[in-house]
Amino acid sequence: MNVMTGNISTDGSSAWGTRYPFHPYPTGWFMVGFSEDVAPKGVKPLRYFARDLVLFRTEEGKAVVADAHCPHLGAHLGYDSKVEGDTITCPFHAWRYNSAGKCVHVPFTKMIPPQARINVWPTVERSGIIFAWHDLDGREPSWQLPDYDESTRREGTGFHRLHDDFGGAHPQDIFENAVDFAHFPGVHSVGNTMAAGELQINGPILLSPIKMYAPDETKPPEEATPTSLAMAEVVGGGLARVASTSPMMPGLTNISWVGATPVDEKLTHYRVSFFTLVAPDCPLTGEQIDQIDQVMTPIQCREQYSDGKIWPHKAYVARPMLSAVDGPILKYREWYSQFHPRPSN
Repeated sequence: MNVMTGNISTDGSSAWGTRYPFHPYPTGWFMVGFSEDVAPKGVKPLRYFARDLVLFRTEEGKAVVADAHCPHLGAHLGYDSKVEGDTITCPFHAWRYNSAGKCVHVPFTKMIPPQARINVWPTVERSGIIFAWHDLDGREPSWQLPDYDESTRREGTGFHRLHDDFGGAHPQDIFENAVDFAHFPGVHSVGNTMAAGELQINGPILLSPIKMYAPDETKPPEEATPTSLAMAEVVGGGLARVASTSPMMPGLTNISWVGATPVDEKLTHYRVSFFTLVAPDCPLTGEQIDQIDQVMTPIQCREQYSDGKIWPHKAYVARPMLSAVDGPILKYREWYSQFHPRPSN
């Protein structure tokens, strides 16, 4: 029985066995790996959305995500298989499938079953991250990932990391941080934080401009200078990209890619990639930029746990008791609802 106190679930159960009143597997582009996870001709088993998957890279360098089990007799293609050219070879009977999923070779016969194929997931690789499209009904992508100019990225800055220790928080819950301004002072040790403009919604993209002040700032916001300006961009059901600047770091923009990809109903993989863009007219020297990075990167690494230690233990409040300093949480939730599968699923 789902025990409720007011509108808060106390036993962590729902129709899907989670703490949330909506399906655990939303629609959108999701991080399934970093580019370095698989070299050309490399193979890696994955499990996301309660499905066994395989990630492989062709000899020419194309990353491919596909259902893991060979339709012949069920071998898992993520273990002991080989990549030749554009194809992956099943370790059991050596059937070969190309990057589009079609079986192109069966040993000792030219008669290939016409339906022999593996399901290949729409996959995009950029910014050192591998993204796969998920739709519970198997539909093709209804939007593409936005293009971002990251050509001024300073190599060697920042970090990237997979966290599998933050529990089973739903992606909606995780990306709600983009509009939960009141959590920044308590969780991230900054000062007063508020909207820096109107929430912008454009179909599958939500933009939340944010300004932060120093913890010891006593002037009212209209008189004080923010220590940081950020644009939090939530992209579909599984991604966010945050671009932040500070007057103390002229010419630098810190970028954080954040992904929340459900493994199953009980575990979500949280990935983050943090790095710095340097404007052509940046007044700082390369040495100064590197010194800033040496300070910022350890801080950013630690900050992931600030939220991560909360998600495993929090309940989902369907009708939150909001205050005047909270952000547009309900508007965010209404926007995000488009990524939930139909209730019949």
